[in-house]
Order: sequence, then C-alpha cells, then structure tokens
Amino acid sequence: MSAEDTVKVDAIVVGGGPGGLAAALTMAQGGLEVILVERGEYAGSKNVGGLFYGTILNQLIPDAFKQAPIERTVSKRSITYLGDGTHMSLTFGADAWSQPPYNNTYVVHRAQFDRWLASQVEEAGATLLEGMVVDGLIYEGEGAGRKAVGVQLRGDEAFYADVIVLADGANCLVSEKVREELAMPGGKIKQEYAVGVKEIISLPKETIEARFNLKDNEGVAYDFLGVPFEGLIGGGFIYTAKDSIHLGSVARIESLVESGFTPSGLNDRFKQHPAVSRLIDGGELLEYSGHMLPEGGYDAIGSLTANGVMIVGDAAGLLNMSLYKEGTNHAMESGMYAGQAAVAAKEKKDYSRSGLALYEEKLAEGIALKDVKKYKDLPDILTSAPELLSLYPKKINQLMVDYFTVNAEPKAVTQKAAMKNFMKDMSKIKLLRNAFKARKLM
Repeated sequence: MSAEDTVKVDAIVVGGGPGGLAAALTMAQGGLEVILVERGEYAGSKNVGGLFYGTILNQLIPDAFKQAPIERTVSKRSITYLGDGTHMSLTFGADAWSQPPYNNTYVVHRAQFDRWLASQVEEAGATLLEGMVVDGLIYEGEGAGRKAVGVQLRGDEAFYADVIVLADGANCLVSEKVREELAMPGGKIKQEYAVGVKEIISLPKETIEARFNLKDNEGVAYDFLGVPFEGLIGGGFIYTAKDSIHLGSVARIESLVESGFTPSGLNDRFKQHPAVSRLIDGGELLEYSGHMLPEGGYDAIGSLTANGVMIVGDAAGLLNMSLYKEGTNHAMESGMYAGQAAVAAKEKKDYSRSGLALYEEKLAEGIALKDVKKYKDLPDILTSAPELLSLYPKKINQLMVDYFTVNAEPKAVTQKAAMKNFMKDMSKIKLLRNAFKARKLM
C-alpha cells in the first residue's frame, strides 16, 4: 500500500458496544477524526436487551432518555429467593422513580438502543465501519518504545491512528494479543468469566402491566437467587419491556462445568420454577442469545493503557457483579474517560502510555472503578460460601413458610418447629462466618 492509499485518523475504536460508542462520541465531540470498527452487522446486533443505567449517557447527551428508544423505565425492583416449591420476594420502589430521569434505570432492546447511539456518534462526526473484523493491531518500534499504530482488518485492509481504544468485550481476543505485544501488566489474579443466557419472550402490553402491576411506561426488574442455582455462582433475572419480557440467567463458567449444567439447561430449569413460569405464561420466544461476562473483579484488572492504546468496558473487566449488575454504565464511563484522554493527548501530541495516563487517573477518580473495588472480595466470598446463593435462600423461604403455616398447634410450637427445621443440617458457626462475609456484599 502506498502512502497515498494509507488511511490515517486521530483515533480508532474497536467495538461498537456502549463503551466503544461512548469513547467515539467523546472524541468526535472533542474534534478528533474517529473511525469505529464493529464486527457485527450493526451496533447492537450481537445483543438482545436488558437493564441499562443511564447516568453517563445523560452526561454525554443531555436528557438522552427523552429521545433514546427506551422500552420502559424501572419504577420498582424485586429480589426473589426461590426454594423447592417456595418463593419469597422483597419488592421496593419509589414514586420518584416514575418521574424524569426515572432513577436513570431503563429497560432497552440493545439492537435498537445501540443503533440509535451509533447514529448519535455518526452525527458527531465519527465514521462507523460495521460488519468488519479486527484481527489485530499494527505495531512499530521495539522494547519500551514499542507502540500500536493501527488496526489490521480481516481481508488485509489496514487503518492507522495515533491512538486506539479497545472495547472488544469480555471475549477480548484483540485486547489479549495487545497485552502480550506491549507487555501490559496483568491483574493480581487471572480474569474469570461467567456465561449469561438471555431470552426475549413476547407478551401483550396489557398482560405485562396487569401481571406485574405496572402502568404507562413503568417497568420492574427482578433478581432471583436459590433454586435452581444451588451449588452454582449465579442467578436469574426478569426485566419488563413494552410488550416483551427479558428473561435470563448467569453463572460462572467454572461452577457450570463442575455441576454438569449447560447454560441453556440451567436457564430452562429457571423458567420452569412455578414462581417464574407464571410470570411468562402464554409468552412466545422471540430471541435467544448467549454472552460472556468478566467476573474476576477488581483484582483481575490489569494496566489499561500502553503506548497508543487504551482498554475500556468489559475488555477492561469493569463489571460490578453485585445485585446492581452494572456493566453498560461502567463501560460508557470508561469509554468517556478514554475519549477525554485521547483529546488531551492530541493537544500535547503525546500518545505514549504517560501521555494517555489521564485515562486511568480519571477512572480512579470516577464511580466505576470505585464500585468495582468496593465489591472486590465478591468473587472469593461466593467461591468460599456458595450457600449464600443457594442453601440460605432455600432455608429462609422454608422458614417463612413454616412460620406462617396455619395449623392446630399453638404459635409457640409452630415457631419452635420452624426454627428447628431452619437450623437442620446447618452449622451455627459456619452460618455466623458466612453472615460476616455477606456484609461485604451490601
């Protein structure tokens, strides 16, 4: 390729998810010439839908919730413990959550939402190349001065840039190659992964609103623990869209392998629980997808900058895997900071690791990394105390059922029997130890 044929821009983003789109939008808004490469047919084509936190989105695009394709706003949430034929829910909400900006919590169809966000990126001046696969980066130099200078597309085409933002998701093959090529330090521990299965189930709008006690554009987010996730590090969820239900389950891959479950088999068992099946009764399956998630936590996050490179989103491991299940918002925050660092680097004409240090500085001061750090012990806790997600929810359910069972016995007798049944086959010392561990999950 001659010098005249070489395509050179200020920045290239690899990956058209929320993190990559946020980075491209920030850089385009800052006056940089940007190319975003997305391997899917279009941005969002590889995802189906789910819960979306919009605090960063509303910073990048003021009052974005007024124009974005949002299915429902989440006015209430529920945590449900599942047992064998039993269930117990803690449901909560606030009137304020039904008013703008709706607690910044929305249910979206990602195929629609990501496409809309991509259009905003294009309007800001960035160029989107969809349906193209990046096989790796192009490098120059040796040793400490080695740097990334472009991307190699499948089919031998190449583009060059001063800085490259990697937003290639949890299964980050490009990012992993870059870490090796540029000797980027890894985290204290190896990254671990979970696999999620998600379905979109069609139900009439009126049925959803009646079944979940909703009105207008209100929605609800359910989290499920217990059966059938016994012995697994995982759980299930249901989110209500306009005229469909987003249902799925997530479990750490290692625990799935040990249990013998397949992701689809586990999800089928989850759907068959009476407390779940009645919520989706009469629904028609429209879409099905699988997705990997980084669950190693804070200690699995390594260096996120190198000469000419920044890593954001799931590729960086920025997932809060607590009950908040915050990933897209963290991806967008990291993408925004990477974009700001790229703009500053251009002003200084310094794209070295030190020239891009503003990215990790902003990340350390922001919310995403602080939240991931807050729950840094979560992977170890769930590994050492799987009862928190399986046995204890089941036991608590049975305790409540036994406690409120109406029979011919005096209440003192019923309550004593309920507590005895609750403690059966449980170590008091282990229960106390696990309760002490569980405090770090809140």
